[in-house]
Parts: sequence; C-alpha cells; structure tokens
Amino acid sequence: MTLETIVSLSLWMIVPLGVLGSLLHFLFDWTRHNRFVMLFAAVNESYWEHIKIAVWPVLFLQTILFVAGGHEYPAFLPAAAIALYALPISMVGLVFAYKMITKRNILWLDIGLFFVVIALGQTLFVLVLQELAASAVTISLSVVFLVGLVAAFLRYTVRPPAEPDVFIDPINKKYGLKAHPDIDPDSAQWSQLKKKPTKL
Repeated sequence: MTLETIVSLSLWMIVPLGVLGSLLHFLFDWTRHNRFVMLFAAVNESYWEHIKIAVWPVLFLQTILFVAGGHEYPAFLPAAAIALYALPISMVGLVFAYKMITKRNILWLDIGLFFVVIALGQTLFVLVLQELAASAVTISLSVVFLVGLVAAFLRYTVRPPAEPDVFIDPINKKYGLKAHPDIDPDSAQWSQLKKKPTKL
C-alpha cells in the first residue's frame, strides 16, 4: 500500500469512524451487556468511556493500514501514537471549554465535537506520517505509548480510578459498571468485577 493510499483512506474514513464510534456508545446495551463488548463500547456517560469509543475505531483502522503496508513507513507508528493521544486531549479540552460557556450538555454539540475530534486525530496522523523522519528511538517510544494506551483502556473499563473528572459518570456520580443504570455489580454475573475504583 502506497503512502498516498494510506493518506487518502485515513481522511476518507473520518466520517465512518465517527459513525462507528457513535454506534459503540450503544453497543453494550444492544448486546445485552456482553462482557467482551464492554471493553470496547461505552458502559457509562463518563469522559473516559466517550474517549474509548473514539480511540478503538481509530486504532482498528490504523492496525489494518499497518498490516496492509503501513509498516513499511518508519513514521507510521509515531503518527499513530500522536493521533491516538490527541483524541483524549482534544475531546476533554473541547468539551470542558464548551461546558464552561453553556453550563450544560447539548446533544448535537456533543455529537459534532465527537466528529471534530476524530477529524483532528486523523489529520494529525496524516501530517506526521508525511513529514516525520522517525528514528529507531522514536519508533520504540511510540510502541511503548501505544501498548500503554491499549492496556489503560482494557483495565480502566473494569477498574476505573477514583478520579472526579474524567472517569466519573456526571449523571449518577459513580464509576465504571456501577454507573450503568441496568447493571447490578453485586449480582453473580458481575461479582468478580466488583472492585472499588483504583485510587490514583
């Protein structure tokens, strides 16, 4: 796969990635609270869970592009890492900024900002991929950051930190699965996941 093809696909996929992320917002309920699906879909209304449904579709696309030929370009992994870390930073920053002004949630603005965040991440990916002369050290650090990001999303869905801004559900002030209105963490199905939030 040529660099031009990777760039074109990355930009053309902005809207499909936004749509897929939006569907992940509801997938946990649609699958009747499937335990595997919860790792990738939103389980509550916290910032973290909304960041998660932006990161996984982008990471999935990047994995496909990497296997299909992206591995031939040294800047691919650094570009992927920068783009993925830009998603939570831009999402939290933009949402906090608009809520400071409006003092409330606005659904259409939340959805619009979600697509903007995806677009920012994909644009960063393309720019870095095209311009960065990546060294072996840069590539190695990128791998470390990517592995750390994946590990964080896998762990903190099940055991979220007791952090009052990013991880807490703003509606019921609970964490993780306990914040889901249809989940009883004390039930036999979820008892092994009944952990107190991890203290930072």
